[in-house]
Parts: sequence; structure tokens; C-alpha cells
Amino acid sequence: MKPNRRKPQPKPRHPAGQSGAALLTVLSVLTVLGIAVSILIDRTRSDIKPWARETETTQAVYAAESGIAYQLYLERFSDSAEPSFGIPKETDPKADPFLKPLAPTDTFVYRMDTSLGTPEVRVDRTRAFLDITSKGKYRAAEATVFARFGKALDDSVFGPALTMDNSEPLEAFPADRIFGSIRMRTPSAGIPSVPWPQGFSMAAYTAEFTDKKYYALESSLQKKLGEEGGVSGNGNFSPSDPPDFVKSENIFFPLGRVELVNNDDRPWVIKGPGRIFCEGEIRVKGLIRLENIQLLSGKDITFEDSITGDGISAFARGSVFIHDRCRLGIEVVAGKDIILQDKSQTTLGSVLLSVGNKHAAKAGDTLNAIRIVHHAVARGFLIAGGPNGRVALATPENVVEGVVMAASVWLAGEVRGPVLTSKLLCEGTNTRNCLGTGRIDRSRLPSNFVQPLQLGPQDRRLYTFKLMEWHRS
Repeated sequence: MKPNRRKPQPKPRHPAGQSGAALLTVLSVLTVLGIAVSILIDRTRSDIKPWARETETTQAVYAAESGIAYQLYLERFSDSAEPSFGIPKETDPKADPFLKPLAPTDTFVYRMDTSLGTPEVRVDRTRAFLDITSKGKYRAAEATVFARFGKALDDSVFGPALTMDNSEPLEAFPADRIFGSIRMRTPSAGIPSVPWPQGFSMAAYTAEFTDKKYYALESSLQKKLGEEGGVSGNGNFSPSDPPDFVKSENIFFPLGRVELVNNDDRPWVIKGPGRIFCEGEIRVKGLIRLENIQLLSGKDITFEDSITGDGISAFARGSVFIHDRCRLGIEVVAGKDIILQDKSQTTLGSVLLSVGNKHAAKAGDTLNAIRIVHHAVARGFLIAGGPNGRVALATPENVVEGVVMAASVWLAGEVRGPVLTSKLLCEGTNTRNCLGTGRIDRSRLPSNFVQPLQLGPQDRRLYTFKLMEWHRS
């Protein structure tokens, strides 16, 4: 018999629409997955970008900070009188502008990684302290670090409350008027005195610093006023017409005077770096804040009516007046007097320096003075140079927080720090050494007090740089 054979059943057929739908579903899923992956990658990249920028900025900051550190090394150990480094065209107008910045070769190799650029370092030597600005670059990032350094206070000179390079003895005074030791060249009966340093002369100690500062700034003023490109007439600046330091850091008026006046109730901020030179007087008045500004005048400079600021430098052949509630971080060099009055104040890093009539005609009275009057408070260094230099605290309310140095000192108020002088004056006498109503308290000098670099021994290997200010942008 023939075996029974079943006929094969035909396979079921899916409609054509079902196959197309499945393919469409798969493609849709793949598209959605692709979009999701793209979004995820894009978000990941956006998360990476800030991190990468932060890394580049950090590298740029490290480069700028290393420039500060290297410049300090040069300041101490380089044989050059003006050690610095950076882009050649910034320091030498005749240099090839296409030259790359090179590190000095008189010390050690600066760049450990040759792929990194050398930071651009600029040094401002017009101030009493050392100002260094270093710009570091890494790929697309750039960072600028500013640092100001002084010198640690030398207690061999500034340790005693009172140091007198005197020929006449000091008259007796109440025990509560001087807090700290006393050093005198000529001893006084009943007043204990620490030994006088061999070869020390206060006049010689201050003369090198005062003369160097004055003639450096005077030379800068003369040179700038003699250049071409000065502005004719006077400079009358206001918030609606401010000085344009972006166009030029140096603005000069060879024959005119300068006024910066704000008659509005809103503050006017003038930012540098910038310098204004003029043959005439300079007047700054109103609600104005100055930042990193240098003013140089052939006559007088006046700050009045609530001027504030930091990093200010003022040079005047004549006098400098600060009054009407000003509060300034300032370095002043004046050929004649410096007057701080009417509740005005200077900050701790300030230097007030009166050099002693370098431009005055020879006459009988060549007195130059730093006068603190009418509830004013002076902080920092007050130095009245020359044989007739004087510092005067006119009333018991006047205070100095810092160091006072002058040929003669008239104390009605209080000095919170050391006093170095040849003569102490008081009411009714210009001949005897008497303390009067004055008070000297060396223990109240701030612990972070820093002295100018040019003051005292000039061998940079013998002192320690002390950081005063550090910020980056």
C-alpha cells in the first residue's frame, strides 16, 4: 500500500502593510535613539567646554604667577639695574615688533616646557613700593596678576619708640607719654637710652630716599612736558568728558593746568593705569574715586570734597593739599608742604614725602612741612626731608599710624609707631627738645606694617620682600 502523504500546508502570508509598519517602527526607534545620543553628546560637550576653559584659565594664572615669582628673583639677584622681561616692543620702541618675548639669560632657564609662552611682566619703579604686573597666556585663556611688595620693617632702626639724632638733651616728660624704648645720640639725665648704632645718621638715612624719589619724578615730568603731542591749553575733565586712558596712558599739558571735577551726586570712577602731566596746578574735586592714577604737576595739587581711591601717586613741585573728608591710598612727593586736614585720611600703605624746597629760591625761611590738622588721620610713612623738614600734629585729636621721620617733629597728637627726629618741638619753643602734649606708642604700630623698598639699605640680598597686595583679573 502506498503510504499516506499529507500535502504541505501553505505558509501564512502577512499583509504588505504589516511589514512596512514594522520597518517604520524600527527606523523610528533608531531615529529617536540617534537624537537622544546626539543630545547626550551635545550636553556632554557643553559640560566639557566650561571645564576646558577653566583648565586653560588656571594654566594662564599659573603662568602669570610664575612671572611674578621670577621677577622677584631678578629683583634680588640679577646684575641688571632694571631687571624685567616681556615683549620687546613694550620696553624698546625700536625693537622688532615681530620678536617673541624672551626670558632673561643671566640667571636660570625660565621655561621648563618650551610649548608654554613666557608671561609679559611689567615693573612700575615710579612708586615707593615695587609694583609688578604679569600677564600669562595659555591657548585661548589670558590672566593678569598684580602684586605690590614692600620691605619688612627693619627693627634695628624702627624698633625704639623714639630715636633722636640730637645735640641737645630731651627735657623730662610724664611716663605715660612714650611707650617703648628710647635711643638718643646725646643722652638725657633720668631717661634710659639704648645704644646708638655706629655710623647711623638720620639725615643721611632719609636723604638718599627723598632725593632719589624727587629727582626721578621731576625728570619724568620734565621729559614728558618736553615731548611732542601734548594737549594745548587746560584740561577740564568731568564725568561727561573723562580722560581717555584707553587711547593713551599718558595725557600731558605742557603749558596748562588740569581740573577733574564732579558736580553730580553720583560717584565718578576714574580707572587707570593712567598718568596726567601738566605745568600748572591740578585740582580734583567732588565725588570721585581714583584707581591706579598718577598725577604730576609743576605747581600744586589739591584733593578736596570726598575724593577716595587706591593706587594714587601725586608729584608736585609745590605743595599737596588733601581736605574735606578725603580717604586715599596715596604716595605723595611734594617740593614744599603736604597738608592733611578736615577729617581726611590716608590708608596704611601710603607715603607722604616732603623733600625740602628743591625749586625754592634761596631765602631765610626754607621750612617744608607735613601738617596733620583738624581731626585728620595719617597712616603709613611721613617723611619730611631736608635740614628744615618738619612733621606737625597740630591738635590732640590728630593721629599718625605709622612712621614719622623729620629733622624736627611737633607733637600735639599721638603717633602709633616710631618717631625718628633730631628735635622735638612743643608750644612756645623752637630751641629746646620737649615732648609737650604729644604721645608716642610704638606698641600700636600694625603688625603688617611694611616700609618702602628704597628706604634704608639698598642691597636687595639683605632684605625680605613682603607682599602688600595681590589680585588678578
